[in-house]
Amino acid sequence: MDMQTSGVLLWTSLKAVGIWVVSVLLAVPEAVFSEVARIGSLDNSSFTACIPYPQTDELHPKIHSVLIFLVYFLIPLVIISIYYYHIAKTLIKSAHNLPGEYNEHTKKQIVHPMKYKDRPGHSFALAERILREFLTCACIT
Repeated sequence: MDMQTSGVLLWTSLKAVGIWVVSVLLAVPEAVFSEVARIGSLDNSSFTACIPYPQTDELHPKIHSVLIFLVYFLIPLVIISIYYYHIAKTLIKSAHNLPGEYNEHTKKQIVHPMKYKDRPGHSFALAERILREFLTCACIT
């Protein structure tokens, strides 16, 4: 086995173990504070349920609900939004240099079309341009 591959495998394994350890540590409060309670109904029947927080404490359910909202919704939403922003910014920057778009190279081709006629790839660019125009017209109608 290559030395670099071995290091990558070890690092990946350490990350996986680290994620499991953090997950277990975050689950400990839920396991400690949850309780099994017998709940009675109006028709004299009862059932047993696992309640994630003590019934006597009113503050714990509120804290639990806020933390669930933050950890499962708000924090991932912020992280995903930041990454989508960076992806969009990169795509917008790279769109300025797309072949076939109106840039300096296209201006030269428009001014001197015969100069670029015999270049390799010109027929592919022309076919791509015709296909793009066709698809644009087909999508509109």
